[in-house]
Amino acid sequence: MKHTSHRLSYLLAFLPAVIIAGILGSVLQTQFNILAIGAIGPAIDLQTRLDTTWYDLLHFGPLFTAMVAVAFIVALPVAHLIVRIQRRQFIAWCAVAGAVSLWATFLIANHFAPMPTLIAATRTTVGTLFMTSSGLVGGFVYAVLSRHFRKRLIRKLRAQHHQRIQGNTTSAKPTKTDSERTS
Repeated sequence: MKHTSHRLSYLLAFLPAVIIAGILGSVLQTQFNILAIGAIGPAIDLQTRLDTTWYDLLHFGPLFTAMVAVAFIVALPVAHLIVRIQRRQFIAWCAVAGAVSLWATFLIANHFAPMPTLIAATRTTVGTLFMTSSGLVGGFVYAVLSRHFRKRLIRKLRAQHHQRIQGNTTSAKPTKTDSERTS
């Protein structure tokens, strides 16, 4: 019962955490690119920023979200191992694992990319810190949601178990047979 609820809560928390980190990273990447373009040319108006952000969410967002998913698949089990040994700070370890995993993903992607950097925002230290913050937020969301889902699932499983026990005790009462009723 306990292990089933833990695994299910981790799976239920994984997808929203990856999506949130993917959206946040995509938006940050877009804003860093717009900032760089604005530094060498004319100012960019709000509508262009919004249109570009939306375009990047649709086109760059899925790629970045896939990168986050791969990074989290590796990093979050490591965070769980550390927490199992340390027995505390689950939220902090998941958040750190999310950030560090994205940083490592950027290093690996930039090493194998044909261009100098795959993600333009990671060209600078500040940009890399902002981009890894999306992993930090994703790891935090994962930890909070998995804890929330785990508590709800455990409550639900306990209630079902309690109902089964109550059902067994009421059906376990001896009933009178036909011969006992007529006597």
